[in-house]
Amino acid sequence: MIKYILNKSLKDDMIIQIIYMKKDKITERNIKVKEISEDKVKAYCYLRREIRYFKIENILSAKILNDWSKK
Repeated sequence: MIKYILNKSLKDDMIIQIIYMKKDKITERNIKVKEISEDKVKAYCYLRREIRYFKIENILSAKILNDWSKK
């Protein structure tokens, strides 16, 4: 389901919310996917306000934001 939501963000230029874990730290991020590779996602991160790379295996959950807001 996560890959489906990532692809939908890319295809439809939508903002999604992910729960991401890195080095035992969990963060909630709103992102807009720009590219998807085998194991990584390149996306604009609204928390950091820049393009970031996210390992797909570290994305714990993903959901489409109904209002497409940045939060």
